[in-house]
Order: sequence, then structure tokens, then C-alpha cells
Amino acid sequence: MSFEVDNYLFKSDKLLRDISKTCYTQLKLIQQPITIKKGEVIYRQGDKPNGVYYLVEGKVKIEQSNKSGDIRVVYIYIDNEFFGFRTLMSEELQPVTAIALEESKILFYRGEDFKRIVKASPTLSLNMIEILGFEFNMWVNLITALSHKSAKERIAFVLLLLHEKYKRSKRIKTEITLTKLDIGRYSETTEETVVRVLKFFEEQKFVKTQGRTVSIINKRMLEIIAEEF
Repeated sequence: MSFEVDNYLFKSDKLLRDISKTCYTQLKLIQQPITIKKGEVIYRQGDKPNGVYYLVEGKVKIEQSNKSGDIRVVYIYIDNEFFGFRTLMSEELQPVTAIALEESKILFYRGEDFKRIVKASPTLSLNMIEILGFEFNMWVNLITALSHKSAKERIAFVLLLLHEKYKRSKRIKTEITLTKLDIGRYSETTEETVVRVLKFFEEQKFVKTQGRTVSIINKRMLEIIAEEF
């Protein structure tokens, strides 16, 4: 079985696919460029959604905490991706917190203006429906995959997802830059387990680590490990 990484990645970069020039112009007129510093919170879990975000440059992690205070990283956005539109359209409170992993440039679309444009554009509306439909399938795939894997397999799996995400970024380098704590929160393991597994992967020459940077050397071996369920 091949590792189909696309089954675990959103398609929000397709939101504006085939929209009319009029729709594009309307969106451009309401967009507000903002710069978010590293570590800055864009919105918090429980906030009322007030708009949609387009990540021009940078990386944003999405995390969620439970009643016990445990935090789980559920996704990482890179440049050219939209986020925040699902809760805006469903008028739900934010179920997650969005935090900039590095200084990021964002285009912000105020909620009421964005919804007005969506309602007037069948193509934009259809794109959104298709993206949200795929998003549901993606969550089912991710939950199923993680629930059947050992800690080592989950970490290999997450490294492959991050590698693919970073590879699709505008940047030439594809090294994964993320704290071991966040890798643990993403893979549903502890930071200590991540340290131990990365050390094993490095000894086997599957990866190379330097501080919080991880470079994948033998992608195929990580795919074999990640597929063992």
C-alpha cells in the first residue's frame, strides 16, 4: 500500500478556483493585509468568528484543548491556504486556537462582507461545499489512521504529513521546523516519546535533526513504518 498523503491534507487553497473576475475583485476590495508575529494568537478557542484568513506567507498551527487542559495540534496551515471560513459560515464559536508558528503575512476578510460575496457567487459557494465535504473525509481518515498506530508509527506519519506540507510551501527548503512538544501534540504522543523516537530514526539514518529542525533523509522507510497498521 502506498502512503497517500493527500488523504490527510485540506484543499482550502482551491477556494478561489474558477471564480469570476467580478467575485475576485469584490474579495480584493474587502481584504485587509495584516502581519502576525511568531507566537501571536490569531483567534482563540471559544471566540466568535469574525472573518476568514488567507495565509500569504508563513505557518499557522491549529490546536485544541480539552476540559482537562490537554492540548492537541490538529493541523498546520502554510502559505496559499484559507482558514476560518467553516465556523464563520456555520456561525459556531471557534472550536480551536490559531497561533502563528513564525512571522506570517495574512489577508483578512471581514465576516459579513465575505458571506455576502459567497451568497452572490455560485462558484465560490460550490468550492466551499466541496472543500468542507473533503474536510470531513480528511478528519475521518486522520482519526482512523492515528487510532490504529503505535507511537512510533504515529510520529513517522506526522513527519511525512509535515514534510509534504512544507514541501508545498513557497520556500525552497523542506526541513520540518516544529518543537518536539508540538510534534508530540500532533501525533498524540508525549514530548519524551518524540525525543526517543527521533533519536532512533536518526540512528537508522531515516532523519537528521538539529534543534527543532527535522530533515527527512529516507522517506520510503518512514512510509513503511507509518503504514504498519
